[in-house]
Order: sequence, then C-alpha cells, then structure tokens
Amino acid sequence: MRRRLILVFLAISTLVATAFVVPLGFLVRRTAEDRSVDAARADAAAIVPALVTSGTRGQVEAALESTASGRADRITVITSQGWTIGAVTDPSDRVEEALRRGVSDIGPVDGGVEVVAAVASGPENMSAVRVFVPNNELREGQWRAWGALAGVGIALVAISVFVADRLALTVVRPTEALAKAARSLGDGDLDVKVNPSGPDELVELGSAFNDLGDRVSAMLALERELVAELSHRLRTPLTALRMRADQVTEPALADSLRGDIASVTAVVNELIQEARGAIAGSDSCNLAEVFTDRAEFWSALAEDQGRPWRFKRGDSNLPIAVSPIAFEAAIDVLFENVFSHTDEGCPVDVGFDLQEGRAHAWVSDGGSGIDVGNVLAGSSTAGSTGLGLGIARRTIEEAGGQIAVGESNLGGAKIELSLPLLRRSSNN
Repeated sequence: MRRRLILVFLAISTLVATAFVVPLGFLVRRTAEDRSVDAARADAAAIVPALVTSGTRGQVEAALESTASGRADRITVITSQGWTIGAVTDPSDRVEEALRRGVSDIGPVDGGVEVVAAVASGPENMSAVRVFVPNNELREGQWRAWGALAGVGIALVAISVFVADRLALTVVRPTEALAKAARSLGDGDLDVKVNPSGPDELVELGSAFNDLGDRVSAMLALERELVAELSHRLRTPLTALRMRADQVTEPALADSLRGDIASVTAVVNELIQEARGAIAGSDSCNLAEVFTDRAEFWSALAEDQGRPWRFKRGDSNLPIAVSPIAFEAAIDVLFENVFSHTDEGCPVDVGFDLQEGRAHAWVSDGGSGIDVGNVLAGSSTAGSTGLGLGIARRTIEEAGGQIAVGESNLGGAKIELSLPLLRRSSNN
C-alpha cells in the first residue's frame, strides 16, 4: 500500500511539475529571443541619426562602431548615397522592401533572425539598416534557465514524494499493526490490542477491533467457565452413583455400572482439562481461596453421608503458579478419591497451611488406605480409571510442586500437596 500511494503521488506531482515547467520553459525561451531582438533594435536605432542627417561615411561608421552588433560585424548599412557599410551580405527581400517602400521588418533567416529598419533622409532618399542576430545569441542563457526550471521541477517532485511517504506511513503503520493484531487474534491471543491511530476511519476500526477482542474473550471465558463449573458439579452425583454401584450385589451388573460411570467420569475429566487449558485468564491463584471454596463444596456431601469433617485453615495468602481452574480440578480429584474409595461415615481431615516457605495442603481419610504404587502409576482400584490422580499429579508437578501419598493419622490414606510460593503481597 505504501508503494502504491508513493507511486500515485509521484505520478500526480510529475504531471503538475511538467504542466508548470514546460510552459515556463517556452516563456523563458521567448523572453530570451525578445531580449536579443530588442538589443538589435536598439543598435539599429543608434545608427538612425547619422542616416537621417545624411551624415558622412565616417559618421555612419562611427555610429556603427558604437554598437555591440557593429563591433561584432553583424550590422549592414545601405545608405541612400549607395554606400554599403559594415558586414557584407546579399540584400534580402526585407532589405529590398525597406529601400524601395520604406518598410521595416523582423524575420528569420539562415542561422538566426534579421532586424531591418528603413530610414528616410528625404522624399526619395531611403536607407536601410540590417542587424543580424545569430541563434546562439537568441538562445543565450536559455539552457541555464531550462536547467534551473528542471531542477525546481525535480525538487518539487522529490518533496511531494517525501511528503507522500510520510503521509503513507500514517496509514500503512496502523494498518499493518491492525493486520498483525488480527493474525494474533486468529491464532488465539484474545488479549491482543492495538493503539488506534492514523486517519479517523482507522482509529474507529482499531477501537472496534479492541472491543471485538474484549467481547470474544468475555464470551469464551464465560462459556468455558460454565463448562468447567458444570463438569465440577457432575462429580458429586457421579461419586454418589459409584457408591451406589458398590452396593449392587450382582457382580456382573455392578461391574457394568462401574464401567459406565468410569466412562462418564473420564469424559468429565477431559472437559475439565480442556476448559482449564482454554480459559484465558490468570496463570496463578491463591491456594487458600481455591482450597476453601472446594472444601466447602464437598463438605455438603460429607454431611449427607454422615462423615465427620475436619477442615483446618492456615495462612490465607498462599499464591501459587497454577491457574484457578486447573487447581480446582486437582483438588476435586483428591476429594472425589476419598468419597469414591471410603465407606459412608468414614472421617475426613483436610486443610492447608504454610510450611517451610511452601504452600502445603492435604486430604486424608479413615478408610482402608491406598496403593501408593498404583496411584503413582496412574491406575487405581474399585472400578476407577485412576486418571484423576494422574491429572492432579501432573498439574502440581508442572507448577514446580510435589504430591505425596501416605498413611493418615485417621488410619487411611493421606495425599499431600507442596508447591512453591509466588511473591506474596504484604496484605494477609
């Protein structure tokens, strides 16, 4: 676009300069010719007094030598006495007309222009003065003037191209920035913004683009948050269904129900992971806030099942490098593991705190324990796919943390999380 705009300005400025310079050049040429002819007329007029008074040959020659044309041997004087003084040349038709009819004239001849002046010294006494102006004198200074005009024209074109380039940049740069931002938006960067600049139309377009990015981000975030929230809420009824399946006495039916529930659970886990990875938002959260929210969510199910529920809250400012959605999914996996693999009425002890400069959280139960090897390998028992704990482990380790499985004080399993802290704010 920049090149095209410059070419357009170049074409327009060239046409304008040509329309200005060419006529002015012809005017300069005509002016130079008129100046030379006027000088020839003045030289001819300087000789007229000597002829009118019928001066002597010496007087005419003296008058001729007083002129520039005479000294250059370009004046011919034919007197009524029959003298030919000055440059010798064959009389032209104009000279003949001047001697015969007393007609003065100016016209072209070979090599230049002749100025013929008829002078009457009596009724029948006609003299003629011929001044020859060569072409080189007619064009004297003309080429310098043409060169100056050409230089002015080129300078005008160059200035117009420079101005066109500066003006083009005010359009091209905002357009390029907008195109780059549009490509980034297409690649999934929903936070990309442009600085509206340039002409009013581009400023309006840039503002509309920024509004579009904000709206798309808000819509996608809301949509994916709804998916994630729905997936989280499905965990509770799925956990209840799994426990109901464990109460089915017919083995074949129980195994079939567990398989169906495991399939649905896997789909729910996949939805949570996709929503977690796709939501545009912060890549950090406060462990205390997220853990408290999920603990209160699962405490309702614990109350329904008659489980003793102990929740210990520690430091309230534990920033970690995990997105809120991802950490919620990991915590839900731990709670789901307790409700899926322990009997109703089994006690649960959960909490979080700051230990040795790291964020620490745990979920323990009073069940029959857990196979540490199976958990770390990504498998489990009791009809579970084992994928949930594997997802939680990857989430914690990607943030530089650790997950440990051991025996709790309640007699069952205890799963502990330890993550490094981000820089904490001074407000606790």
